[in-house]
Amino acid sequence: MTIGGYTMKDRGFAIEVYEYEAGWSFLLQGDDADHFREEWTKAKDYGSSFGEFLRDHEYNTLFQ
Repeated sequence: MTIGGYTMKDRGFAIEVYEYEAGWSFLLQGDDADHFREEWTKAKDYGSSFGEFLRDHEYNTLFQ
């Protein structure tokens, strides 16, 4: 799924997020991936953009 300047791939066992402009990415697995899914679902319901969600939950600090 492409959202703003990001691509998120949910592989079931893991989630990979890629940021286009800088070419950075991060990968979450297991419980971390499950938590990410739950929090992103809640954020979408409240109208947050994907970029806001990443910043608000400090996932943007994981980009390398």
